[in-house]
Amino acid sequence: MHPDESGDAVRHTIDSLSAGYIGLDFATDVPDLTMISRDAIQENQRHYCAFAHEMTEGDRVLLFTHHFPFALVRVAGPYNFIRTRSPEIGVWFRHFRKVDDIRYFGDFITNARNWEALVMTATITPLRDPTSRSYQLIDNWLGAD
Repeated sequence: MHPDESGDAVRHTIDSLSAGYIGLDFATDVPDLTMISRDAIQENQRHYCAFAHEMTEGDRVLLFTHHFPFALVRVAGPYNFIRTRSPEIGVWFRHFRKVDDIRYFGDFITNARNWEALVMTATITPLRDPTSRSYQLIDNWLGAD
């Protein structure tokens, strides 16, 4: 959710969510993910293809800033790609999706002393293991309604 500017990660995340989008980008010039093969992307970034090919409308996405949960959103649109970044629409990235049902972690766990860091190892990772801490957090968060 933020470019290589970790000091502005929260600001970039808020700007994107306020505009109703989540997204990602690459250190190199990677075109539309639906138009290239996985092998055309650096090996350590191939997992990003899930953003275009596996994620579907209605999926939940848990967003982090600095290894703390920040927001939980619902995917509300298909994968999109723009050739040039457009900060004026609230996104710094070229690969993006529309989201809705935005929930902020600070509203779920209101005492920041109770926040638990969850170390993230990749920009985007589909959650498939219901015993993972991130998966359980999403279940608990949605079950709190």
